[in-house]
Amino acid sequence: MKKLRRLARALPYAVFVLLLGASWLGWIEPYVDSGRELMVPWRVAQGERLYADVHFHHGPLAPWLGAASDALFGRSLPARTAIAGLLALIQLVALDRIARGLLVAERAALATSLAVAAAFFVRPGGWMFPFSVDCAIAVAALTWAVLLAGSGPRSWDGAAAFCLLAATLARVEMGLAGIAIVTVHVLARREPLRLLRLAFFPLAAGAAAYAAVSYGIPRERLVEDGWLRVLDPPEAFRNVYRAYAGLDRLGLRAAELALAGVMLVLAAALVCLAAAAASRVEAPADRALEAAACAVLAVAAWVTLRPPASLAGTLALLPPLVRPVPPLIAAAAVWRLALRILRREPAGLLARVPDAVLWLAGFFATRILLTGGYGGPYGSFFLPLPLVLAAAGIFALADRLGASPAIGPRLPRLAGAALGIFLIARSAAVVLSYRGPGWAAVATPAGSIRLPEPVAGATRDAFAGLSRVPPGGTLAGFPEAGFFAYALGLRGPFRTEQFFPGHLDAAGEQRAIAVLREHPPDVLLFANVLAVGEGQRAFGTDYLRALDAAARAGSATVAIYGPGARPGARIGDPEFFVELRVPKAPKP
Repeated sequence: MKKLRRLARALPYAVFVLLLGASWLGWIEPYVDSGRELMVPWRVAQGERLYADVHFHHGPLAPWLGAASDALFGRSLPARTAIAGLLALIQLVALDRIARGLLVAERAALATSLAVAAAFFVRPGGWMFPFSVDCAIAVAALTWAVLLAGSGPRSWDGAAAFCLLAATLARVEMGLAGIAIVTVHVLARREPLRLLRLAFFPLAAGAAAYAAVSYGIPRERLVEDGWLRVLDPPEAFRNVYRAYAGLDRLGLRAAELALAGVMLVLAAALVCLAAAAASRVEAPADRALEAAACAVLAVAAWVTLRPPASLAGTLALLPPLVRPVPPLIAAAAVWRLALRILRREPAGLLARVPDAVLWLAGFFATRILLTGGYGGPYGSFFLPLPLVLAAAGIFALADRLGASPAIGPRLPRLAGAALGIFLIARSAAVVLSYRGPGWAAVATPAGSIRLPEPVAGATRDAFAGLSRVPPGGTLAGFPEAGFFAYALGLRGPFRTEQFFPGHLDAAGEQRAIAVLREHPPDVLLFANVLAVGEGQRAFGTDYLRALDAAARAGSATVAIYGPGARPGARIGDPEFFVELRVPKAPKP
């Protein structure tokens, strides 16, 4: 029995290693956000000052970590990925400890493994090269903070306070939310003196750190280009938040939620019927009924993974089965808060979950309220903890229903088997997504990556074309080209590394145009990448049209790669391309 428990505890880490190997080097999306994540720390490592010289909208901790990596190892994709992998493991251990505090070893291992398979390696995003390292730091730090403060002894309060400080230095709004959650938890337990460590220390230390990094920088610049952007996010940023929460298309997302709920109810009904029938027959018929129910679920999972051509279009419309998890966990968190306000003890399926853990899961769930699934950059970070708690709730419900004569004691085992089938299916989906046809390696001076075609071929050709830029040369990219600049050691002429909606107002656009005219870069790179969620999609057509016109008027195409390569190609065209342009020679 002890050996079995040890093996069970290793399952989440085995799933992590399996999917790590299957997705190896396929985590980076070169054209969206990776340029910012790579270049901001690199520029800090080269002596530029965050917020004063370099545009960045979040806390300084992630750029500091990246800058330390670049100072030690130089421009290195493996080193940066190692930081992300360490954060992923830190989060995995926290989830594992939370699950083991709620469930027996085998069930806890299954719950944590589900979180890994469903969210850790999705693309774009994922934990191994996150779209936002600061978000990864904040999520991991907050998870540990509520684990230590919510269920550990008071001697762990110091460690919890440092976790809250780390979250605050990564993303100030998330850190403050975590401090508020821990504060309410402590006050509900009538232990106000703990707040000296758990609230006052991270607030005071965080305020001192932000004051230091902001010294001498006008408040207007911090609001426009720095960490105070959270006080006045532009409409494009608000659109992103609404889109990732599913609130931009409320009717569609509600219909998807209802459909996912129906699918789950059907699966639950099958499991309950099989449990009830198996409890009423003799062996070996009972095991045969259980096996038949599992076989039906396995076949359904296989069909969704490898659908026949006649069903592929229909099945592609089905929402992820985990879609109901965020709203349910958010509702449970609100209910727990109401119970604490009324000074009543929690009851129900999640009664064993510590207040702070449930409230943090509810906070995460609101960020993906109607869009929780197998894709999207926020899902990787915000879905795992709600998934662990949802699995704990499923096991609690199975135990409760299994105790009733109408269903019988076979239900908990069948519920575990159903979750096991789901785990296998999600793991297989990740493997197939990364190991399917069409992926190719792309070598760069900073390390190799793997990309799907035709992006891989166009990226490889773009690197060959950029190899002619002299060392220390300049590269500007629209919407961004920081991945190429980092890999090749090129500089950028702008304070910002991205040109997506909301990053520049009208005055900022005019300043960027002036930089282009006064200090034209050696090469301009245009990539056919669309903004997602901001409300404006195509650079140069839907937003920043004046900057696009100025960049094109002052340059000429020297090469264009990819299936969308053609004269006059524009961002927003149907097919992908990467275009390289150089400044026009001045007229005599």
